[in-house]
Amino acid sequence: MTAKPLSKEFYSFTIFFLSILCIISLIQSVALVMIGSQMAGLGSFNSWIWLVLGVLAVTNVALIRYFWHNGYNLAAIACVVSCVAVFCQYTLILDRELRVFYQQHYHAVASVIFGTGVLWGLSLVFTKAREKRWLRLCGILTVCITLLLALIFWLYFQTGEGSTKLLIDKTSRWVSLLALSEQICLIIHFRLEEKRLAVTDNAPAQTMPALIKLAAFLGLLFLGFNFSVEAIRYNMPFKPSATDLRRSNAVNAYHFVDKSGDSLNYRLLKPLDYDSTKQYPLIVCLHHGGAHGKDNMQQLSADPAPFLMELPTRTKYPAFLFMPQSPKGLGFSGAYGNASVDSLVFRTIRQLLGKLPIDRKRIYVMGISGGGYGSWHFISMHPELFAAAIPICGGGDPKYGPKLVNVPIWAFHGARDKLAPVSHSRDMIAAIRKAGGHPKYTEYEFAGHGIWDKVGQEHIMEWMFAQHKE
Repeated sequence: MTAKPLSKEFYSFTIFFLSILCIISLIQSVALVMIGSQMAGLGSFNSWIWLVLGVLAVTNVALIRYFWHNGYNLAAIACVVSCVAVFCQYTLILDRELRVFYQQHYHAVASVIFGTGVLWGLSLVFTKAREKRWLRLCGILTVCITLLLALIFWLYFQTGEGSTKLLIDKTSRWVSLLALSEQICLIIHFRLEEKRLAVTDNAPAQTMPALIKLAAFLGLLFLGFNFSVEAIRYNMPFKPSATDLRRSNAVNAYHFVDKSGDSLNYRLLKPLDYDSTKQYPLIVCLHHGGAHGKDNMQQLSADPAPFLMELPTRTKYPAFLFMPQSPKGLGFSGAYGNASVDSLVFRTIRQLLGKLPIDRKRIYVMGISGGGYGSWHFISMHPELFAAAIPICGGGDPKYGPKLVNVPIWAFHGARDKLAPVSHSRDMIAAIRKAGGHPKYTEYEFAGHGIWDKVGQEHIMEWMFAQHKE
């Protein structure tokens, strides 16, 4: 017995949500091209992802119903598996506790996403669903694009050079735009299927599907607008304020270039009443994620730089202040295999040591957020170089705990931090203490990510300047 054809309303509903999903994918892909993974830090990101999940759920339910109704059972199962994998990934990203697991097992999660994506594509190419040419083309595109992204992902983590990683990352962003072609194929397929209906369905539209479509449209209108505007603003050229310009005029700008042509912008502030016959400490100040760029200016206004540049601080604690700026798409830590400028920073430090009267027994590093991760990374890579470190809202790899036993550390974190999980600091402190070290750790029970005002009130400079290498 032949199953009753699906209604025109079903096809109209499915085409509508595939179109909404296509627009959502376009917005998200363009945002990814513009600002990369930094879009996860946008204020509208969480609400945007909830919209994505909602539209994905409705669309995939419709697809599964269609496949099952037409006897494409393997395609339906593959669709379910792929959908569950994507939902799990987004859940890991949205939940701050689960995000730690996601970061630690990023390669495994990516492998599952790529694997289920290929499975879904193959189910459209080698099963009964291949009878429909647009489904078959969708499957071919899905397999090819997924395998290409998987190859790019593998190459990214195989290379150690920051500039090469950045190029690969930009390539992956553009390739992700190609995924829109898969959804376009599905839209064309369902449009043709709708036209093939022999009997026009004149049944009145149902209320619930209409309400779901309205909710999706309004969600796209408002949440999509907010997300797009925020992404565009984030990508706009930096416009310095009067304070930024005043700070910029007070601090010398430099540009380090190594033998391979890689470069690093940085600022260097000399001690007050500088005397070239004396030796001074060197403070490596690492900015947070909001100061990335190539203007060589934003890091001057990113905590903790303003505090270190204040006259009372400079008067009481004279030192060279080294403030490198990380370009967008790179970081200071290379956490979880991401692109980093750490090697350039270390080369610049070595150059400064050869040119300036720096006390090599008193080199300190301090940073917040991305700079906090950088601080942990710097002392993990070169514990012999630093006399002390103050990582704020950061984290590192606990396996380096034994190497940090003899490095004076005072770490800070907010217990309710949603951007940098507090467990990252806790794990590092626990690893060092387990190895026999005695790091200081201050955790603010009711604070989130913005804890600099609290940290600045601690006696961090007095503690840091009391540390020196033997």
